[in-house]
Amino acid sequence: MKLTVLQENLKNAVTTTSHFISPKAQLPILGNILIKTDKSKLILSSTNLETSVSTSIGAKIEKEGEITVPGRIFNDVISNLSSGTIEIEVEKEQIKITSGTFKSNILGVNSSDFPIIPNSIGKNALTLPKNKFLEGLNKTLFAVSIDETRPVLTGILFVFKGKNLHLVSTDGFRLSQKTIKLEKEFEDQKIIVPKTILLEISKLGSNDDISFSFSKKDNQIVFVSGVTVFSSRVIEGEYPDFEKILPKSSVLNVLIDKEDFEKAVKLASVFSRDAGNILKLSIDKNILKVIAESSNSGNQETNLEVKVEKKSEFDGGVEISFNYRFIEEVLRVISSDDILIEFGGPNTPGKFIDNKDTDFLHLIMPIKT
Repeated sequence: MKLTVLQENLKNAVTTTSHFISPKAQLPILGNILIKTDKSKLILSSTNLETSVSTSIGAKIEKEGEITVPGRIFNDVISNLSSGTIEIEVEKEQIKITSGTFKSNILGVNSSDFPIIPNSIGKNALTLPKNKFLEGLNKTLFAVSIDETRPVLTGILFVFKGKNLHLVSTDGFRLSQKTIKLEKEFEDQKIIVPKTILLEISKLGSNDDISFSFSKKDNQIVFVSGVTVFSSRVIEGEYPDFEKILPKSSVLNVLIDKEDFEKAVKLASVFSRDAGNILKLSIDKNILKVIAESSNSGNQETNLEVKVEKKSEFDGGVEISFNYRFIEEVLRVISSDDILIEFGGPNTPGKFIDNKDTDFLHLIMPIKT
């Protein structure tokens, strides 16, 4: 193998593939990146057996070939080189890298033991509008659970229904749902996609739409954007019946200026942090009180003028407590200048609505105090 490539292009490709290596795996080859030539392209691939990626960049190929190279070492070397051309030559499983006054020899490993991974989209592919899909990931990934004892909650539930794709995430204390309109119908089904692969897709910088396919036989999903192919096993198991907890009605709705609310929550967090992250909201007439109390550091209260709509059968105010971090995180993904919160009572979830995005809703479970 012998080729010349631009450092900027190679750096981006190596950075992407290095996220999928598994240096501590029982199979040492999983800590390596596969590099191989294909006419005028250099293809880089990596996998940890659960998820994988394959991407390509343009290169001047003088001699075809393929080899695997230790991912971390390769990434550290390429990332620290100056911009410009890089020459790569492989002789007897040794990778020679030359760039300007820099020279390096890295010991590689024969590619024969490297796992076979998808390098193209499967059959019956569906096109996902990139901007809408990435926005959907942004509004759901933050609510995915990190508790490995409940694997089904460590991914996002994809619910295909007609021409709609519903993305759902929950950690048991909050729930996000974002609906994406599709150009054509996809087979009605539910798939739990691991958070790890979706985090990488959310970092995509190309302008290409994203293609999606799912193989029930292999229990595998494939996403393709431009020259990059991501694949992953889906999470097996039964996702909780989230529709049961979606509020059907509310007794009190509050419209709040988002910026004012963010500042009030930030101030309250100073004391909430010492009190189990508890923040109390008290709504009466057209005033929302944001309250935090700590036996160690003191207390605070911020009064905000809000618009309150009460149902005719409801008389009185509402006092309800939440984890302040959950409120902070949903406020970050809401794009509207105003935020609408619907309350069904002190012991039911608060429903947070983005007025600029009617296809998004977020629920936060109250804390009983």
